[in-house]
Amino acid sequence: MDSRDFSEGLKSPKKEYRFNVVDGVLILIILAAAAALIYILAGNNLFSGGAKTEILYTIEIPLIKNEFVSAVNQTQQGTQITDSVRSYNLGEIQSVKVDAAFTNSTDMTKGVIEQKPYPDYSKVTITVKAQSTKGPGGYSVNGKIIMVGEMVDFRTPYFVSYGNCISVQEITD
Repeated sequence: MDSRDFSEGLKSPKKEYRFNVVDGVLILIILAAAAALIYILAGNNLFSGGAKTEILYTIEIPLIKNEFVSAVNQTQQGTQITDSVRSYNLGEIQSVKVDAAFTNSTDMTKGVIEQKPYPDYSKVTITVKAQSTKGPGGYSVNGKIIMVGEMVDFRTPYFVSYGNCISVQEITD
C-alpha cells in the first residue's frame, strides 16, 4: 500500500479562466441583437437631431388594378396615412388623383417606342402633408425616411399599398 495522503485527491486545483474565440463571438452576437432591438423600437430618428419642418410629398402607385380604384376613391383630404409595417403616422392626405395607366411598347415596323394604355389598371398619385425632421440623409417622418425614389409602404382606412416617392418639398409660410 502507498503511504500517500488520501486527502490530496479530494482537493481540486483552482482553474484560471481563459478567454477564447467562442466567448468573443457570443459577446458580438449579444451586442448585435441589442443594437437591432434598439433600432426597431426607436426607429430611424434615434440619433437625428435635425430641425423640425413641414413637408409635402407625393407617392405614385404606377399600377393598381381597376377593381381597387373604388377603395382609393373613398380616401379623401384629411385622411391619415400610416406606415404599413410599424403603423407610424406618415401624415395627412392632401389629394388623391387617379389616371389611366400606360405601358411602353416598341413598334418594330416604325422603330419607335409608343405609350399604350395598360388594360384593367390605373395610376394613383397621393400627396401627403407631414411633420418631419430634416437630417443629412433627407427627411424623416416618425422614423420613415422620405426622399425621392424611396419606396413607401402605407395604409389608409380603405386600402393598403406601396409606391415610390416622386417629389418632396418643404412648406414655407
